[in-house]
Amino acid sequence: MDFEAELAKFQPSLDIEQAEDAIYGNSTTDVTDLLHSILGEASKADHVNTVEWVEES
Repeated sequence: MDFEAELAKFQPSLDIEQAEDAIYGNSTTDVTDLLHSILGEASKADHVNTVEWVEES
């Protein structure tokens, strides 16, 4: 068997190419994105619920 000739004839399956497009083209949310979102919401909530004390003279 001539491996060089077989490799020259190789063409990836369309299913694999379509899967690669779907995987690389998908902008999924990862754990870091979720943490940023949660911390951002918690930070906003802290600012909204903050009570500032003013002393009267």
